[in-house]
Amino acid sequence: MCRTMFRCVFVSLAVSVLAGCIGPYKVEKFEEIGPNETAFVIPMEGETKGGQATLKSVEFLESNKVVAKRITIPQRQHDLGRTAGDYEWIPTVRVIKVDRTPVTREWTKGHESGTSSKNEAIGVESLDSINFRAGVNITCSIHEPDAAKFLYYFAGKSLPDVVDSNVRGYVQTILSREFGIVMLTECPKKKTEVFKTAFEEAKTFFAEKGLTVEYMGSSEGLLYDNPQIQEAINKKFLAENDIEVARQEKLAQVERNMMAIEKAKAEAEAAQALIEAREALTLKTELEVKRVTAEAMKTAAERWNGSVPSNILPQGSNLLFGLDAPRSTK
Repeated sequence: MCRTMFRCVFVSLAVSVLAGCIGPYKVEKFEEIGPNETAFVIPMEGETKGGQATLKSVEFLESNKVVAKRITIPQRQHDLGRTAGDYEWIPTVRVIKVDRTPVTREWTKGHESGTSSKNEAIGVESLDSINFRAGVNITCSIHEPDAAKFLYYFAGKSLPDVVDSNVRGYVQTILSREFGIVMLTECPKKKTEVFKTAFEEAKTFFAEKGLTVEYMGSSEGLLYDNPQIQEAINKKFLAENDIEVARQEKLAQVERNMMAIEKAKAEAEAAQALIEAREALTLKTELEVKRVTAEAMKTAAERWNGSVPSNILPQGSNLLFGLDAPRSTK
């Protein structure tokens, strides 16, 4: 009995010793890189302080950028205790991936139009201290050559996080500045100009940090925090619209009257031209008759031999072509 127990204890100790000598099995590790991602392999050990990788510069990151779609992670043995098998396998590099997928945000007040169901329209203030909100539609992306620059300036943050915090904050600063120098009544008129300025400045600012602002514009228009202001603006618009409609109708009536006058004038001129044309035709006919008559008389006179015709026609007969007409005594 004692021998059996001794053998069991001995076997157990032997197994424990052998297990301690073997240690954990080294499992090969991989990192998959998507088509919309750019990867950087950063050394975890070596010259970096404390054995941790630091993002020294854009050039440093660019030199560690890889194009492979599957990266094998190198590992080394890290001792944990005194026994031979008391260790673990740790990676010697860190793979950092930058997702370049474009991000679109619509920061609006409405629950159905915006990216979020929350009121995310950007609050601003006019020169006369009237608060209102401006809806914004924006799309940002990371171009592949700018991935290292983006990683350097926004290390540890994804593109959506940067757009929702850094980009939104910058856009709000520009909108507040531009609307803050304009009276409330002029804000709607200046909206297009203000958004154009905000887009150009944001695009320039973030391009230096590896982020491209593809486009930015207004969404939903300007929404006033005080409902009475919006109601007053609506009433003013309706009144101005009624005045404009009346003015346009007046101009249209004047135009119609002018057209009627011009038409009547044209018809009168056409009638006068017709009358003149008829008179001219009548005169032309009379002249033609006189010419034909004169030519006939001339021909008859040239052919007369001086003899008296045997048959005397009565005076006034048309057959004599007027030769029997009494001569003037003058």
